[in-house]
Amino acid sequence: MARLRKKACVALFLFTLFIFGTMMGLRTLKPSDGFSDLAPGLKLLPVAAERMDRRSVSSEVVVSPIHVHAITDTKVVHTNSNLEGDIYYDVHIFYYTWFGSPKLDGKYIHWDHVLVPHWDPKIAASYPKGRHTPPEDIGSSFYPELGPYSSRDPDILESHMEQLRAAAAGVLVLSWYPPGMADDNGEPTEDLVPSLLDAAHRHGIKVKHASVF
Repeated sequence: MARLRKKACVALFLFTLFIFGTMMGLRTLKPSDGFSDLAPGLKLLPVAAERMDRRSVSSEVVVSPIHVHAITDTKVVHTNSNLEGDIYYDVHIFYYTWFGSPKLDGKYIHWDHVLVPHWDPKIAASYPKGRHTPPEDIGSSFYPELGPYSSRDPDILESHMEQLRAAAAGVLVLSWYPPGMADDNGEPTEDLVPSLLDAAHRHGIKVKHASVF
């Protein structure tokens, strides 16, 4: 037993000595001894850094109020007073036109969809069933600043395009069903597509359809 304790004490002493020596060695190092002042990767990958810089410069083009002088997939700078600032076409935002309100649609659509049950039946049994009850209780994890709106409201559509533009998002990905089709909680909305395309065009935003069926 005494020998075992002696060996343990020696091992602990050697380990402590190793840690102390390592810390003292690290304290003597300087940035010039092996650490670069540059961001990681820039010194090791000068070619990649050069490409990134060249992309950021060459991607800027000027758009007149009438037509586009050049086209890029990344960024465009507008000179039109109504379209100031940068917009990035590699930033995509998903958008849904399936919402309705009593003012324009006669009822709430999608804001009042069914309460999604828990996947465990035992846990689901302790939660209420039925549908959401707008305007206070809506089928969304977050409450919209504009309230439970209708996608048919032109003022709402214009506000959304302004928000996208302010966020510099260049592409709107529209969740779209074929004509006459909709999900279980919505109604067909293909008639809204022309208005959305016009609004997006006014703000220099591209539209991509994402079919769901």
